Amino acid sequence: MTPRVGLIGARRHRQGLGPFVARDLKAAGATVPCLLGTRSETVELAEHQLFEQAGIRVRGYTRLEEMLGREDLDALAILSPAETHESYLCTVADAGLHVLCEKPLVWAGRALLDRARRRAEAFRVRGLLLSENCQWPYALEAFRVLHPGTLDGPPRTFSMRLSPASRGVQLLGDCLPHPLSILQALVPGRRPIIENARYALLTGDMANLGVAFDYRAGGVRVHTELELRSGARDPRPASLEIDGRRAERRVRLPSYEIAFSEGDRSVPVADPLTARVRAFVADLEAVIAGASPPDPTPIVDRMAMLESLVEAYRVQVDDPDL
Repeated sequence: MTPRVGLIGARRHRQGLGPFVARDLKAAGATVPCLLGTRSETVELAEHQLFEQAGIRVRGYTRLEEMLGREDLDALAILSPAETHESYLCTVADAGLHVLCEKPLVWAGRALLDRARRRAEAFRVRGLLLSENCQWPYALEAFRVLHPGTLDGPPRTFSMRLSPASRGVQLLGDCLPHPLSILQALVPGRRPIIENARYALLTGDMANLGVAFDYRAGGVRVHTELELRSGARDPRPASLEIDGRRAERRVRLPSYEIAFSEGDRSVPVADPLTARVRAFVADLEAVIAGASPPDPTPIVDRMAMLESLVEAYRVQVDDPDL
């Protein structure tokens, strides 16, 4: 059976991934029959982008209830702004559909962890697949090739640079799930915690933040430092450093070929988004065939850490947008 996956928020707007996720769903063996937008004009733009960039023709809707009533779907990819995820997750769970949700799972306001737990539990009790679109862990194999032996044991230090379009507290929601998901992959363990979180304004404003904290899981502590600098154009600069071994992300346009480089050494990186979507489709096919869905606990754990870091930001940074 070919999985049928509808899209919510399919337009390429700011950092939107709609056309790329649709492309990767199709490449992984799923079909994408429909999409949901907010207005008829944005739906038309999304339909045009999906056809131009992914060769996919879809039926567009502006009301989720109408789309769910007319379309025979197995799952939805929720790619809309983060503050809309929670409402969609409620409706989709009640409709009995599986989900790939853009990160973070829930956003805006307080009690992020409690809200994430309720959403995850709604999917778990119904036997539904709930996945979060955190793709950076799928780049770790290329890091392993660039720096043989570095990932053979738990790291002691980890750092990452990202260049989001947002600023302030929104920058945290856009960026922090990436390093947190990498840390979970490097040092797995139930209920990881964040300790000693500290923020610095790198240029005196909310557009460029430094974040330092200790990640602790499974008896291992990893000192972590993040550099979050907004304003760069695509392809946005990014880098990883694990125990002093660095990998700069290089992107060749227009083909969007990705590589990790250090000095004159370079290794190709298979597109992490493509790998993440392929894994989701594989899980979806297995669940449709009768397998139990993967445990959503790592998503909830990630939201617990995100909430901890957001609360530290509220205390330490005088952000007028809070």
